Amino acid sequence: MMKLLAPVDNIKFDIEEALEKQNYAVLLPFSGMDKSAFPVCELFVKSRCERGSLCPFRHVKDDKSVVCKHWLRGLCKKGDECEFLHEYDMSKMPECFFYSRYSQCGNKECEFLHLDKQAKIKDCPWYDRGFCRHGPNCKNRHVKKVICQNYLYGFCPEGPNCKYKHPKFELPVVDLSSMQKKQIYICDFCGEKGHKASSCFKSKALQMNQEITLERTQPLAPHEVTCFKCGEKGHYANRCNKSAFAFLRSTENK
Repeated sequence: MMKLLAPVDNIKFDIEEALEKQNYAVLLPFSGMDKSAFPVCELFVKSRCERGSLCPFRHVKDDKSVVCKHWLRGLCKKGDECEFLHEYDMSKMPECFFYSRYSQCGNKECEFLHLDKQAKIKDCPWYDRGFCRHGPNCKNRHVKKVICQNYLYGFCPEGPNCKYKHPKFELPVVDLSSMQKKQIYICDFCGEKGHKASSCFKSKALQMNQEITLERTQPLAPHEVTCFKCGEKGHYANRCNKSAFAFLRSTENK
């Protein structure tokens, strides 16, 4: 009754507008600070944040679907530039290495996901349609199901709740966006996208420079060594049998 007599839906206070525009936010003194305890920036979600790296709120991208394992231990230094989530969400935790490798985990309080290998395999869309050319070598799962006779005749009263299979005759659509996401690599060495650290040209250049420095620091051959005591080649000064003044005599003779 109050909504009919005195509706207040159109009334907005100044404090509400200030909170939506984040006028109260104070810029960070420098970029790269830890913002894990702060909420998500609502303006960044709407692509309207102009503060950049100095924004006191977290800039979280939508394509992040796995929690950062380094952030869980407080060791991640990438901040908002990290390609993983800086948020404690049990449904988005990374997969447990021991359970995925050995099918068992000894930690009773393990925080990582224990995923069944069979549950990760998807149903083959071509087999569900009627035929898969890969046969038993297909990476997807082939599940034999009984076709619903009512659906073949044209109508099934059970609909999607039917216990029998309703075959789909449409061709499976290839998800190009997921393929593009899989092909995007981020180099752990230089941080650039498009390649892995094993094929990073910057790491190879650094490795070549290190090899050059190692070659320079390697000891010289005995015939290239010059004794600073006598001035002759072929031995070091600590193995010289001549007098310490022999070098002066050789220079005077020259």
